Amino acid sequence: MTARVVACATLALATAFARPSAADEPDTLRADRDESSVTHGMAEFGIGYFTLPGARVCIESQAGCGKGDSSLALSAWPMFRRGNFAAGAGAMLGITSSTDAPNNDPPDVPRDHSRRYLSIEVTARYFIPIREHFEAFVGITTGLGVVNDIFQVQKGLSEYAMVGPRSAVLLTEGFTIGGAIGLHYELGEHWVAGAWGRYSNWFLPETPLRGPFGDEASLRGRITAIDMSLTMAYRSRLIF
Repeated sequence: MTARVVACATLALATAFARPSAADEPDTLRADRDESSVTHGMAEFGIGYFTLPGARVCIESQAGCGKGDSSLALSAWPMFRRGNFAAGAGAMLGITSSTDAPNNDPPDVPRDHSRRYLSIEVTARYFIPIREHFEAFVGITTGLGVVNDIFQVQKGLSEYAMVGPRSAVLLTEGFTIGGAIGLHYELGEHWVAGAWGRYSNWFLPETPLRGPFGDEASLRGRITAIDMSLTMAYRSRLIF
């Protein structure tokens, strides 16, 4: 009996010395055990497709309207994540336009019209683990949306201008709100590839801005926007 007690005590003592306590573990090991208590910083960059499928595109009330538009879109989203929740802010820039509205240019002042899009928004996401290295997320975005109409004079009156711009710019600003879903794949410790899609509404002024030649801002009122993007993100643990 005494020998058995001594053997058990010896085994317990050896185990205590062989396995360090949680307080003595390195910080990295403790963090690996509970990722929900670790804050990560993440910078996500994307390239994708931005479309306004049902928008009426009009730049002159008498010339008629086009319908819908699409653009190549670039985006950047710096975010903070803790556990399954992430929050941050970012910007999307639509750098092309596929649809132009009819116009009535004066005969001696032919012009080109182009349109650009910009949104500056805050976002919140909730991540859902799917399997090893894969996770999905749902999120919301809201902020400022800007439509930039540029009327560029090609020749005629502007050829005699010594100073000043050769174009007129109309900036239309409004409020945006939308919902997004996406998927992330962990490539390594710091790199994450992904894709997401978003459905949103842009609320622009009902009364369009007007330019010196009677041009109007090409979009007005509530418009529906859909964008899809492929992303690459860099993430790193933060110490607070």
